[in-house]
Amino acid sequence: MARVNRLLCAATISLLALAPAAASAAPSPSPSLDTVLVTPPSGYAELTSSPFHGLFTAHDYAQASNSIKADDIEKTLNRDGFVSGFGKTWIHQASAHAMVEAVLAFTGNKGAKDWLVAAEAGDKSDPNYDHADSISGISPYYGGHFKYPGSPPTEGDVFSFVKGNDVFIVGLVSTKDDVLQLATTQTQSQYNSAPNETIPSAQWPENTSKGGGLPVLGVGIIGLLVVVAVVAVVAMTMRRRSALSPAMAGVGAGIPGGVQMSNDGNYWWDGQAWRDASREVPSSAQRSGDGALWWDGQKWRAVPQTTEPANPTPPPPTA
Repeated sequence: MARVNRLLCAATISLLALAPAAASAAPSPSPSLDTVLVTPPSGYAELTSSPFHGLFTAHDYAQASNSIKADDIEKTLNRDGFVSGFGKTWIHQASAHAMVEAVLAFTGNKGAKDWLVAAEAGDKSDPNYDHADSISGISPYYGGHFKYPGSPPTEGDVFSFVKGNDVFIVGLVSTKDDVLQLATTQTQSQYNSAPNETIPSAQWPENTSKGGGLPVLGVGIIGLLVVVAVVAVVAMTMRRRSALSPAMAGVGAGIPGGVQMSNDGNYWWDGQAWRDASREVPSSAQRSGDGALWWDGQKWRAVPQTTEPANPTPPPPTA
């Protein structure tokens, strides 16, 4: 996960108060989390270079957010009894679709539900959140339709639900609004195949002790994972554009908005002149959910405090 953790900074995170994490050792999920995700339809190829490919910890997830509140996010997960997580990403070249699935195991049903409520609150505050998606026969759950500007613009439909002590997430992203039906079908398949629990209910904290109530915090999770699929879809599209225009091969490939950076990373090309990346942000660049960061194709950069335009700068010498 460390290779592309910086791709993930799309969720708006509101943390109000935190309780200390439990000190007791967490049990191991059984069946193991790497066996509980459903496979996608035919034509989807696994993207092994994606974040959330394989097992991840609360610390991994928190660091993936690239937030200054990463420590608080990790404490929130631990507060709810997070045990372990597992995820996968797939891409469908012909349709330019990307699919993300993940499972997060908690010590009990209550912790999983608390996290789902927190995730819904956080994701609905994401500026890329557009409207709710609905699904029948699953409870508790929530679904959302997300829209991401850029070139190309992308849209995604994602569902998250609790079954037993686990939170499951299924999301699809496309350059068109054409994945809701598949997201719904895949989510229903995941719900039907998921185990009733991966930690015996007799061991759930709510069944072994009374415990005190804890505040529910708004911590986006779906919006964060959607960006994994967004990046995959944009990368496919940009590669296709590069293939159609050999002169532009390698320029902006896999970059939201197709931002072209200088070799030293200090400037971006606006089509006519080089611009200082420390002073201006390309209008086509992918932004984080809170608008504080922009993606240059290699890393997230802070949006400059000043909005005054900088004078064009001559292209820096190439290496």
